[in-house]
Amino acid sequence: MVHKKCLVRECSLFDVKAWHEGESTELKKWIGVGFFNHIFQSEKGLVTLYYDIDEANNFEKVLDKKLTEKFFDKLCHNFFELIDQEECVDTEEKVFNLSVKIWPALTIFDEISKYPEWATHSMLRRLIRVKTSTESFSYKLSAKVDHSKYLKDYLFFKGQLIRKPLNRFLEENSLTICSKYVQNNKIILS
Repeated sequence: MVHKKCLVRECSLFDVKAWHEGESTELKKWIGVGFFNHIFQSEKGLVTLYYDIDEANNFEKVLDKKLTEKFFDKLCHNFFELIDQEECVDTEEKVFNLSVKIWPALTIFDEISKYPEWATHSMLRRLIRVKTSTESFSYKLSAKVDHSKYLKDYLFFKGQLIRKPLNRFLEENSLTICSKYVQNNKIILS
């Protein structure tokens, strides 16, 4: 399996677990594919995310076919229904479950932001309104959790917490992180 570094952000283990579940199992419910092979590397709470390149390419192909006005409207409607539940969320379990459910929309919204040519003009206008009115929602939700009790240095892969150096983990599992790959017939450097 070949992975590509995608992003770095401050994030707790609690949020990483919700992110993984949301972009794997929950996303699969929406489009038939998900990201099950992420590698999350946390050092002092600063998380580097590595995506499986094959999963990313498959996701883009499927999303390109599924992304219609009707699908997007359904996704936005569901997203706002989830946001409306925030007031009732008062335990870590409820925060986790709601966080998991919002991830498919966050992932698809992010992808449309990166590739606006995939969306219609009306979808882009709606996405701007959605993002403008909800951009702090996931942070507000996460703030309901005491993140100080969670580990700050770890790897997280396929839903499992791993306590070893990244290089050793990659070697033991025959995984590779590359600095360039081909996407849409273009070489992408990270």
